[in-house]
Amino acid sequence: MNLGFMLPFYITFCVAAFLLQMNIDQPSIPVKGYSIVWQDEFSGVNLDLTKWNYRGTGRRENAFIVPWTVKLDGRGCLVISAINRNDSVFTGMIATEHIKEFTYGYFECRAKFARTPGTISAFWLQSKTINWPASTPEKNGAEIDIFEFFPNANNSHVFHTLHWGGYEPGHHRVEGPVLGKLEPKGDDFHIIGMEWHENGYTLYVDGNMTYSGNSFVSHVDEFIVLSLGVNEGSAGRLKKGMLPDQFIVDYVRVYQKK
Repeated sequence: MNLGFMLPFYITFCVAAFLLQMNIDQPSIPVKGYSIVWQDEFSGVNLDLTKWNYRGTGRRENAFIVPWTVKLDGRGCLVISAINRNDSVFTGMIATEHIKEFTYGYFECRAKFARTPGTISAFWLQSKTINWPASTPEKNGAEIDIFEFFPNANNSHVFHTLHWGGYEPGHHRVEGPVLGKLEPKGDDFHIIGMEWHENGYTLYVDGNMTYSGNSFVSHVDEFIVLSLGVNEGSAGRLKKGMLPDQFIVDYVRVYQKK
């Protein structure tokens, strides 16, 4: 065999394989200049407790937040379930609180939302000091709702909302909600991302920019939250007969500039 003749083809094959691996390792995102710094692909069968805490356990609005509603399906997805037992609703919430926080970056989640009216599938950031004290919001960060999905209100859009100034009456400030249109997907999974930098926020739904603004910009560390909520005050009447339902998350990834 003429190895000299085969060498150019071998080099071409190696380069192509390298570029393919690069595309796998560095997924395409709608912003430039960022590298991945944190991620959870939800591999295995147990939640990685070096990355997440169970958050807010106990009564929350119209449900009970409990750890046993949060599981990995063994096929690469996180599943947060809403379950009706003896006329009580149980659901779940996890966060990187006390483990990992971020200031600025591009945050992305691929997810399939619960469709039962009255539920809220959500991917959001929150600072640990948002309410301490509310009189100095510029130092205390915000709640940044990258997406919330309200089946009662709109089945074809997610909601983007910004909260700051604490949660007490007279201090709480809100920007939004702004609607982000969901592109039709055969598997019902959608990719929602947000670029947060020192001058504002830009949000993307299925690759399309849906919001850009700077009404209030957080400049402090924020932790990530994934939740399936039940709040009849904001999400409408819960149709318990449709439960159980699930909020399914394929991945969460965080990118930052060097």
